Amino acid sequence: MNSRLLVALLCLAAVSTGCIIHGEDDYDEPIYPGDATFRWTFGGLRCDEDRDIKGVNITIPGERLANDGQYACQANGFDGIVLHDFAPGIYSFNVEAISYTNEVLYEASGTFRVDGDVTVSIDLAPLGAPPSFAYVNWLFPANSSSGNPNCNQAGVAFVDARVDGGQWARFDCTAGHGGNSVKTPYLDPGEHDLELVALDSQQRTLYAHSGRFSTRYGEPTSYTATLRTTSSGAAIRWEFVEGSSRLGCGQAGVTHVEARIDGGAWVRFSCLEGSSGASVTTPTLNPGNHDLQLVAVDGQNRPWYYYSAQFSIQSGETKQVLAPMWVIGGASIKWELRAGGSALSCSQAGITEVAINFRDVFTGELVYGIVGDRHGCNDAPVVYEFLRPGRYEVEMYAKAGNGTEYFSVNDSVFINVDGHVFPGASSAALVSLFP
Repeated sequence: MNSRLLVALLCLAAVSTGCIIHGEDDYDEPIYPGDATFRWTFGGLRCDEDRDIKGVNITIPGERLANDGQYACQANGFDGIVLHDFAPGIYSFNVEAISYTNEVLYEASGTFRVDGDVTVSIDLAPLGAPPSFAYVNWLFPANSSSGNPNCNQAGVAFVDARVDGGQWARFDCTAGHGGNSVKTPYLDPGEHDLELVALDSQQRTLYAHSGRFSTRYGEPTSYTATLRTTSSGAAIRWEFVEGSSRLGCGQAGVTHVEARIDGGAWVRFSCLEGSSGASVTTPTLNPGNHDLQLVAVDGQNRPWYYYSAQFSIQSGETKQVLAPMWVIGGASIKWELRAGGSALSCSQAGITEVAINFRDVFTGELVYGIVGDRHGCNDAPVVYEFLRPGRYEVEMYAKAGNGTEYFSVNDSVFINVDGHVFPGASSAALVSLFP
């Protein structure tokens, strides 16, 4: 075992004695001091939502804290506290929420790394309870009333739910729909099975769902379930490909994934809902082939990864789809029409539409097939955001109303597409077309 890993494991095993880990040559050693901002919730509740909480006690072994680590729930005007002047290193901590009779109501523990200022967000669990849970909400398949029906339009009065084969719990349908969520029992961190059954007012089963979700220590997760009238559909998971590596959401810098089936409406999910063993479910699908598109975005809503492929399902099947999303970059293209040494406008050339394509210089493959990506002649510049990194030759074609064909010149315009780089309209490459 790597000696540093051994030290870290021993530190975690002996957290009560305190431990600050200092580094070796093969580790990215923290070098900057900083402040630690703790932000807390209590089983998902804020300070002003649980009036039994008098204050919060923090213990950081090896550190002397102001006021002996005893603070009001909103000591700095928010649900948390700022602790100042930590030396670089990794620290263990324990946090307890205390009642007005000095009983421990909630607790949590963990570690944090100081290499400059750091924020520690932690959800405390009730004393003795497992340290994680999830918020669950549900959707219903489109029907004649709506493409995204509410509970009334779907005819649903109640939803029964259970986790990991446990006891069923019944909720009013609206408790988990229309922006609302229901809370699972407290769970051990990891993967869990979820079952949902939607009932009408006469307690007849209308829809059902089964799926998996993941929970994390000290941080609530969320899960969106699409209930179906039959089991025909797909459970979709994603991962992010960087060279030979497969990355999770945090490593890839992805916060959300947008998905659509067969060119329909885009649906937005938290990245973690379809990662690390969890999956998102499609609406009910007919047997046959279906097109799937996924776009992964970062915290600033920039497209970071992309996936496009087809999958096939049989009647009564829940298809398991793992989508390896690839890094994407962009390009920006503009064009001019020339004849007899002069530039022509689209109307002068009699052209209403142009076709753009990108030929991979290493494989010779065309990104948009033999037809190309078609745009109005006056639409320049066109900005692309979903290209695989590589080097491409830009090829263009247009045909005038009188039958005259215009082509770009072979080997004249090349672009380099870099991962996570998206040139704007002002950086468009110019392609000249000649008859």
